[in-house]
Amino acid sequence: MPGIVKSRNIIKGIARIGARIIFETLHRLVINVFDSLFGFLNWPEKKLRIKVFILNDVQGNAVCESKDIEAAIDHAKKVFKKKFNVKLLPHHNGAFVEILQKLPPAEALYTRGGVGALQEEFKIAGSFFASNGSGVFYPVTAFVVIKMKEASGCSLGPISDYVTLNTIGVKRTSVLAHELAHACGLWHINKRSNLLYPYSNRGVEINWWQKNVFRSSRHVTYW
Repeated sequence: MPGIVKSRNIIKGIARIGARIIFETLHRLVINVFDSLFGFLNWPEKKLRIKVFILNDVQGNAVCESKDIEAAIDHAKKVFKKKFNVKLLPHHNGAFVEILQKLPPAEALYTRGGVGALQEEFKIAGSFFASNGSGVFYPVTAFVVIKMKEASGCSLGPISDYVTLNTIGVKRTSVLAHELAHACGLWHINKRSNLLYPYSNRGVEINWWQKNVFRSSRHVTYW
């Protein structure tokens, strides 16, 4: 039985990633081709919808409070509007943050960052995050977990529709914006002033070509 569940998670993970790659490519080369070429113009205004789900621990208690991530959301809203002319909006019911009522497995509460996160995509944690996302393809769902090995936040980039932050990452103002930028296709830049600098003492600067990549993501829409 465990072997069947493991195989099912692997197959689901492969199917999810394949579908996301196809959808992302379609947007960058067809639907959002203007931004792929001229995104540096930052015109017209676009939108990015997100939902932050705070997970419950095994006792049914939220791993953090909604107020803990308010500063990070405000920071992301300001940065995305100023640097990309992208308006950050909540997906569903007007609230950015909710407590996810479904009790998560331990693998989702104690997960990993970096290469380990890619491995988790084909296991129990990845299946849980994918099945509890706020939507398919367009919004980005951020899950707040208890602990994350090797990171305070993580994104698998455009091959995923979700990002993860631990209880430390939610309180670091720039982590949410950084991981959302990864979800929209941007990669690390070894320059401290850049939003994609790997460490938390990063700035908010953006290179012109990063605007093309970000604005042409399937997550960033005109509607």
